[in-house]
Amino acid sequence: MTQTKNNIDSRKGKHLSYAERCQIEVLKKEDYSNRQIAGVLERVPQTIHNEIKRGTITQLKRQKQKDKVYDYYDSVYSADAGQ
Repeated sequence: MTQTKNNIDSRKGKHLSYAERCQIEVLKKEDYSNRQIAGVLERVPQTIHNEIKRGTITQLKRQKQKDKVYDYYDSVYSADAGQ
């Protein structure tokens, strides 16, 4: 009997690799939904949701206009924070 499917690349119960986390970061910047990212990575959407929730950080951004400085916070996913 010959094996027809090769499912060694992405097995259930295994962790996301750093390359997959970097790919999630790029796809989130391109406004992909969690389900679209799951389809690209061939993972369960809940796994992508958990990873994004775990790796989301808050960044402080400053903007200067005339003589005033405006601070605002932005939440972004970071592969390094997820790792």
